[in-house]
Amino acid sequence: MTDTTDDIAEEISFQSFDDDCKLLGNLLNDVLQREVGHKFMEKLERNRILAQSACNMRMAGIEDAAELLEKQLASEISNMDLEEALTLARAFSHYLNLMGIAETHHRVRKSRNFTHLSKSCDDIFNQLVQGGVSPDELYTTVCKQEVEIVLTAHPTQINRRTLQYKHIRIAHLLDYNDRPDLTHEDKEMAIEDLMREITSIWQTDELRRHQPTPVDEARAGLNIVEQSLWRAIPHYLRRVSNALKKHTGRALPLTCTPIKFGSWMGGDRDGNPNVTAKVTRDVSLLSRWMAMDLYIREVDSLRFELSMNRCSHKLLRLAHELLEKG
Repeated sequence: MTDTTDDIAEEISFQSFDDDCKLLGNLLNDVLQREVGHKFMEKLERNRILAQSACNMRMAGIEDAAELLEKQLASEISNMDLEEALTLARAFSHYLNLMGIAETHHRVRKSRNFTHLSKSCDDIFNQLVQGGVSPDELYTTVCKQEVEIVLTAHPTQINRRTLQYKHIRIAHLLDYNDRPDLTHEDKEMAIEDLMREITSIWQTDELRRHQPTPVDEARAGLNIVEQSLWRAIPHYLRRVSNALKKHTGRALPLTCTPIKFGSWMGGDRDGNPNVTAKVTRDVSLLSRWMAMDLYIREVDSLRFELSMNRCSHKLLRLAHELLEKG
């Protein structure tokens, strides 16, 4: 662990957005100092100051000074060779990604601290009932609601899954650092983990060296299902069901599917000659494989969760019927 990370462990409280930004920014600087050297870091800092100063001048209405700084910045960048320019662009790109992760984490943290969400399902249903909507009408209307989310994918919208996983890992580490029961040693270990992730991000080629195929695009889209939607949708429907039961006395039926999914991935032939019948078939099989894999994981979890050795006669009869059919 470097001296920089030792200092960070002493100084950062992990309690605010500014702290998270300072933490990630300092760790990135530490990585860049080691990876690209002190001389380039001076050049990077000079460009950052020029850009920031030009923006400040623009905001203050001092156009002449801003234009002068922008010309100086353009001159600095134009004098770089291609490798230096690429390194500069990567440094700022990774910095902005890390700040984006910190901002998202801060928004989640703030939402957890709200004692009441003004736009929650409970609040909306309460307003409807107070406004004269009968519980039966509310229940029927909610059960009839249908929202279809259509998944699509385009090469320009795809980040490499390798980097997506690392960004998620960093977000989890920031969340872990918010725990009030962490010791100083725990924080140091978390910082070391963050340092490893950021180092790995810098050493990862974020550019695709080959044009992604429609199947690659579909894999990226299915990754969103696996990483986000698979957990988020049931969690949301559970909140809807609880709120509905509170205000109508009846929960959302198990057969009710207010949120449905469609997909253009691997099937959108609008001007894309690469999407063939074989591609559509491959993507369909890939989607079915992922669905099966996700369900199998859930069944495995249920095996450990449902550890009871006794059940009702009705459930036992159904289990025997399933075994006989299988």
